[in-house]
Amino acid sequence: MRKAMNNTEEVNDSKATGTMGAFERIGVPVDVDESRSAAVCRRADGTERIVIAARGYVLIADPGTGNSTQLYFPGGEGQYPFASISDSRGRFYTGAGRYFYVIDPFTPAFVGQHRVPEGEEGAGFAFAVNGDGRVYATTYPGSYLIELDASSKSSRTLCRLDAERKYAMTLACGSGGKVYAGLGTTSPAIASFHKETGVLEIVLEGPPDTMGSAAVHQGCDGAVYGWLPTGEDGAGIWYLLGEQGAEQVSAEEVNPSPYKGAGYNKLHRDLEAGRVLLKWQLSDKQIEIMEADGSLSRISLDYKGGGTSFSPLFGGPDGILYGTSNHPLHLFTYDTEAGRLTDCGGNIVERGGGGNIAAYAAQGSIIVGAAYAGGMVHLMDTAKEWCTEPGPHRNPRLIYENAAVHRPRCAVAHPDGRHVLYVGFPGYGAAGGGLGIVDVLAGQVEMLENREMVSGQSTISLAVLPDGRVFGGTSIETPGGGISTAEEAVMYELDWPARQVIRRWVPVPGAREIAQLISGTNGLVYGLTSESVFFVYDAGLQKIIHCRGLSSWGGIVRQGLLMIERKGHPFLLGLLSGALFTVNTVNMQPELLEVLPVEATSGIACLNGYVYFGSGAELWRYRMEEEGDYFYDSL
Repeated sequence: MRKAMNNTEEVNDSKATGTMGAFERIGVPVDVDESRSAAVCRRADGTERIVIAARGYVLIADPGTGNSTQLYFPGGEGQYPFASISDSRGRFYTGAGRYFYVIDPFTPAFVGQHRVPEGEEGAGFAFAVNGDGRVYATTYPGSYLIELDASSKSSRTLCRLDAERKYAMTLACGSGGKVYAGLGTTSPAIASFHKETGVLEIVLEGPPDTMGSAAVHQGCDGAVYGWLPTGEDGAGIWYLLGEQGAEQVSAEEVNPSPYKGAGYNKLHRDLEAGRVLLKWQLSDKQIEIMEADGSLSRISLDYKGGGTSFSPLFGGPDGILYGTSNHPLHLFTYDTEAGRLTDCGGNIVERGGGGNIAAYAAQGSIIVGAAYAGGMVHLMDTAKEWCTEPGPHRNPRLIYENAAVHRPRCAVAHPDGRHVLYVGFPGYGAAGGGLGIVDVLAGQVEMLENREMVSGQSTISLAVLPDGRVFGGTSIETPGGGISTAEEAVMYELDWPARQVIRRWVPVPGAREIAQLISGTNGLVYGLTSESVFFVYDAGLQKIIHCRGLSSWGGIVRQGLLMIERKGHPFLLGLLSGALFTVNTVNMQPELLEVLPVEATSGIACLNGYVYFGSGAELWRYRMEEEGDYFYDSL
């Protein structure tokens, strides 16, 4: 039995368990939140507050006293913020869901709330502030530019920055009344909007066929700088943006931004009097400050979160249940025999950060986990102790990353005993993900490009028959902002030895996603579409032999199909958001097993006669029958 790391927190389920018939609430595996941007707010008298945005609230810390105050977003808003900023009067601006929020952290109180334009889904992907107290922000997916005036408690929509580029992730206020925006992700560009004249123009665009995002920032010197990717990995060109247009400059000439940090964990401004914020992590429950004399001080953060939702679960070959939380990524385990739930922390998974392991499969004692963001592949050897020391003995160990599968959705073990296949959506701006093949013994990965499967569509489900034949199901969605031209999802058969697709077809006309697939016996493949349509494909007959809508039982959840065995016979178990179901293997009819007492959000694993699933941040299980009647099968 593997030992937990010393810094993990263990929760005995006997102390945190509620029951409802055959259903049992085990507990909350991970009860920490992720910092989603922060800012130092400063008033004219020099008093300061550190404000950290999180899902559902902001946390306000006084760097002088160490006290903290939690303010929840009005109306119970529970979406993630993406960015924030502070203005010259000490107010804090952020966005979550469809609203922008203005906060006076010294009162503390919300002093403004502004809705995004109709049809928009996300507020505050970027912010900028100018000298007259006005703050500018962007929305998603329409890339609208919004002006927020806290002094008059008003807001107005200035323009739509671009009709095709959905992400405006950076903003800067320049001289002469211009606001600049870095756009992406289908192609990078820098736009400028003149507030007085209302003129919108594209100042710079990337090379043809280049995906990615441009970036802008106002330096501490007041000038505006823009960066445009060149198409090479990480490479780009810097520009000085002003009344004379765009002038190319070297990286050494670029004045730094008042932001520091990366991604959604940026900090706007820093403390005064020589004090420097080093860490502002909610997941660590502390702020770390370097004082002017070089010493370190720490502020403990006290907040009440709702627990962290988690991704699909996996029943490991060692009989342990595995999973990770979403934002931040903490690996957790549940020892089904000892009844012990363990949060293994955020450092156990290399470069886990704000992502999650979204797909698992195992070969022997080794679990392969494919993670968001960036398409990282981790190997977890369940026969060895955890080890976080760098090098070949690290466990789990990161072996590969490739944005061709930036958002993994499915992994499956091949019956050759050596390989694991994984698939998902590509990186920002792209349409159509790849297919990764992990050689578990060699610790190497082969990536098949999107055009080799179904061009412009992402494979998000896989099934491998016992004879080694591989089937994939696609999605026409583009969650990274790409542009899809496909109208319906397809299935395909992959010639495994040749690594080539030999057939493609539409199993369910009009379906946008073949969301889940799993192999059965006698050449059968079971599937679910994103609309909760259940179907059965006969690989021998090469046709659909059954199709039925199950939406009355709920929507699909990640990894909602599982093949188990019942007294030596294969048995298909399904999970939708509202129900557990089985399938009659004689007439292929889905049959309701149980209505769920809570909404399921992630599935599904079966160990020692229990079926495990997630409901938001809570781990639940369902008692099938007497122990031994059911067990997990790696198919």
